Amino acid sequence: MTMSFRSTLLTALSVLPTVQAAAQIRARDTAAAVLRLRAECAGDPACTCDVLRTTLAGDNATLLPSDGANYVDFEDENYSAACRLPAACIVNPKNAQEVSTVVKLLSQSETKFSIRSGGHNYIPGFASIDEKGVLISLSALNSTELSGDKSTAKIGPGNRWQDVYEALVPEGLIVVGGRVGPVGVGGLMLGGGLSYFATDRGLAFDNVKSYEVVLADGTIVTATADNTYSDLYKGLRGGAANFGIVTSYELYTYPVGEFYVDARSYSLDQTSDFLHAVAEYQKEGQLDPLSSIQLVETGSNILLLYNKPVQQADAFNAFYNLGSFTPILPAFNGSFLDILALTGAQFSTGDIRTYGETFTHKADGNMMVELHDIFQEEIANLPTGASAVWVPNPIAASVATKGKQYGGNLLGLEEVPQQWYEWFITWTDSTQDTTIWNISQIITQRCTDATKTKGVSLPYLFMNTAGKEQDVLNSYGSANVATIKATAAKYDPTQVFQTLQNDGFLTRKL
Repeated sequence: MTMSFRSTLLTALSVLPTVQAAAQIRARDTAAAVLRLRAECAGDPACTCDVLRTTLAGDNATLLPSDGANYVDFEDENYSAACRLPAACIVNPKNAQEVSTVVKLLSQSETKFSIRSGGHNYIPGFASIDEKGVLISLSALNSTELSGDKSTAKIGPGNRWQDVYEALVPEGLIVVGGRVGPVGVGGLMLGGGLSYFATDRGLAFDNVKSYEVVLADGTIVTATADNTYSDLYKGLRGGAANFGIVTSYELYTYPVGEFYVDARSYSLDQTSDFLHAVAEYQKEGQLDPLSSIQLVETGSNILLLYNKPVQQADAFNAFYNLGSFTPILPAFNGSFLDILALTGAQFSTGDIRTYGETFTHKADGNMMVELHDIFQEEIANLPTGASAVWVPNPIAASVATKGKQYGGNLLGLEEVPQQWYEWFITWTDSTQDTTIWNISQIITQRCTDATKTKGVSLPYLFMNTAGKEQDVLNSYGSANVATIKATAAKYDPTQVFQTLQNDGFLTRKL
């Protein structure tokens, strides 16, 4: 690539829009310089990577496989080893303006790309891409900034929740975000986001005041519930990566103090009683919005949390009444950061490959026992070295109610107590990938069929834990799908995020 071409390219990029009203969004420039860019780099990601390296300044701004250890370090940020694909290059924009430049360049050169914030998504190709394209890493967009009155915090998508909470908790504040510290902000926020405050505050994206978004033509906009981009704001509450790249989330903050924390384990022969206790908690204890539980891993292991320092909480009587248990550690009153230390302790990566799926049903103890039995039957067929984790997430009816009260989202949730399942398989041998995939499909199909047979199935699929072929967007209902499609058509009229984005829960699949 000649220097004259680079100069022509930079000139072409400089005249493309960076800020404009929604009504002025237009198709890509057809000037001769842009046509030349397409001709030079179309179908050649190495050419695009060369331009990116020239265009973006700073250490690690654009990394090539030839950069060795630095490149590998960024590639390895993906949680599942199966997602560490050899991108033609990894680009690390430092701010929204650089994201805009990257988007414009990729669009005009028609280069495939994927977007990664924390890399926790375990579907190969969603937050990763091989040598046919560019990986946009948002890890450098990692600031957490409190507003002057401390009522909101602007949080970059490249943050890990651990860093966000370490910035806010010492201020006596919290945002509605992830339950595990190493998880990234961006993916969790776009998928909905479960937190320990869901019963009281709804999902994470129900608590967004504003989004800063880079659109397909490079325009940088701020979307709120009541400005010109209110439809984009609503679309981002379920529409995921179909409209642009979110470069900042402004979240409402809430006061936080000490929690009652009780991590305990029940024996395997108590599994049926334990799962019935979870269902009983959903009927009674979960009505207390200060209470929250998290099933820690396969088996009867649970974390009981109460958003207030107490000796015991009546909300957890269903578990206290089970009788004997083994403390994972003695119950205590501690800070939110203490909770993260517990939940992040088993969050390992290394060479582990991970894949899982999800499904939803109305809260029902007998159903939970039957589904657990199905899961155990199927994971008995796992190849040597593979293991599996089964985590039902108890969701209060108030999660749907809060979503409506906080401006509405596009998930189509029913206002009933329900279970969102988070199960996954881990293994290290890549030759077992197909076997794991096949077993995964059987687990989901059998479990879904069982819930339909019992008349407790719900259509909703939780994006944050969904599998590659699961029809997440259609699970939101036809009216919400129509809204997502219309929003994507308005803000990405040239379909950059449909034709060039490598994979994801995209409208092109509908």
